[in-house]
Amino acid sequence: MTTQKQLVESYRHIFMNVPEGQVVLRDMMKASGLFQVTGVRAPEEVQHLEGTRDMVRRIISFLGLDDEQVMKIGIGVIDE
Repeated sequence: MTTQKQLVESYRHIFMNVPEGQVVLRDMMKASGLFQVTGVRAPEEVQHLEGTRDMVRRIISFLGLDDEQVMKIGIGVIDE
């Protein structure tokens, strides 16, 4: 059984140590509309967007990223 610590370490490895990880995370941020106002949309669409945003927020939480790091990834500044 996977422990919480192992899970967090796995997320950190994939999204912070594998070069493509931040590219994928940036795409997830964009696709979820993380930095956008939802606006007027159908309830089903709002529910879907909020679900995807929650998943991205979960990943950000596991990675322990601060706001500056999130913004850097979001605008495409990849840390080497």
